[in-house]
Amino acid sequence: MNETPEGTEPTTGSTPSRRRPAILALAAVAVLLVGVGLGLLIQASLADDSSGEDSPAANSAAVGFAQDMTRHHEQGVEMAAIELEHGTDPQVRSMAFDILTAQSNEIGQMQSWLTRWGQPVTNPGEAMGWMGHGSSTETSGDDHGDMDHGDMDQGGHGSTPAAGAELPAMPGMATSAEMERFRAMRGPEVDTTFLQLMLRHHEGGLHMMEYAANPANVSQPYVRDLASAMERTQDKEIGIIEAMLAERNAQPLPMN
Repeated sequence: MNETPEGTEPTTGSTPSRRRPAILALAAVAVLLVGVGLGLLIQASLADDSSGEDSPAANSAAVGFAQDMTRHHEQGVEMAAIELEHGTDPQVRSMAFDILTAQSNEIGQMQSWLTRWGQPVTNPGEAMGWMGHGSSTETSGDDHGDMDHGDMDQGGHGSTPAAGAELPAMPGMATSAEMERFRAMRGPEVDTTFLQLMLRHHEGGLHMMEYAANPANVSQPYVRDLASAMERTQDKEIGIIEAMLAERNAQPLPMN
């Protein structure tokens, strides 16, 4: 008899359940901070075994990858935090928590490298310029090398943005307008939109990971190892997200 009818004020007994999303959101922020801190501590300990030859040049692929992937991941973490706070589907929220924890730790690792190398956390140049091209529309839509992730054959994947459309900072990233709309959403719409945004976000970051995992581009093995691990994880998550969208009869967003 303690059930609260829809549209009425919750009773004292139901307040904790209403507060749970906010508590989970706070927990997500705490996980982010812990992940960054742990990454810094772990990499600081590894720095004792490093020589001066380990520090790459400012315009190297290793530095560019750490800077740009940090920025890319930061938006992914924010998306996951929004889903944890406002999403309604336990399965989707569970994936969001996994993404938030994994990418928070990876951000910590990459930022610690940049600190150790004496490089800024933010890329002062053109995004993805270290790959031989920037994040222009000519390369962001279809230029994914030899990757075979199945992400260009569905629902308009790979199409270029319309003329005059706002461009993202890097391929796959949500625009400021998309993020503003996502932050304001409530209910089941949050879950579907999160899956759509995160699928495109994952796909957009794969090229950077693939490039940094190549010994021909990056000489630091620990950087290559992290890039390779990221690629494997996100490739797997792409398949899961695609299945979740299919279950909801929702289409993937076109690559931007």
